[in-house]
Amino acid sequence: MASQGGVPSPRPIKTSQIKSRILNVATPNNYLVRLTPPGAVLNFMERKRSLTPQQREDIELRCIRTTTPGSSFLTHSVANDYQGVVEEIPYRRAYENSLEMTFIVDNNYDTVAFFEAWMDYMSGMGEDYYQPRTAYRDLGGANYRMNYYGGDSGYRTNIYLTKFEKDVSNLENIKESRNNQKALQYTIIDSYPKQLNSMELNYGPAEDFLRLTVTFGYSRYVRERVSINDQ
Repeated sequence: MASQGGVPSPRPIKTSQIKSRILNVATPNNYLVRLTPPGAVLNFMERKRSLTPQQREDIELRCIRTTTPGSSFLTHSVANDYQGVVEEIPYRRAYENSLEMTFIVDNNYDTVAFFEAWMDYMSGMGEDYYQPRTAYRDLGGANYRMNYYGGDSGYRTNIYLTKFEKDVSNLENIKESRNNQKALQYTIIDSYPKQLNSMELNYGPAEDFLRLTVTFGYSRYVRERVSINDQ
């Protein structure tokens, strides 16, 4: 199809041209997640359960499923400006407020400990100056005092999601490939673990692995189209 004066009109296109123009498609299984807990959360994790930078990086590599963030427009209806026409006028951009990531659970359960510690800090659970962790086992109940979300002691942070293609692994032409290869980089702003989903356990064949799905809340995101060489 070709356009003449804005009106589409058909014309022949060779199959070889179609292959080179529209079949260079992106695949969904090449991406990188970067989790950057705030300093106060990291200090809390180190006091409760030491996780080295390499262990935290291993947790990022165990992310086997996620989605890119999305947005939409809030609109209001305008009727009767034109006879029989109802228009939807956008007035504000709205961002989705949650993002799911699924992680493989290692046999040392560092993945579970990492996100549980982050949420423990958010809820004030186990803070020595307030209430010892053993108190939460009492049947009489325990009190929680939420930490403030911002500032030096806040729990919100930016999460980075980079979507790239496997062509960058061509080691023979890695420099040229990286210079030409584009990637999508999402900076997900003011993120925090909002929900830890339950993990299914069963006595079936042990051919699968344990998964942990974490739902992150966030305020907005920024998308950039970058070169792999810039990473």
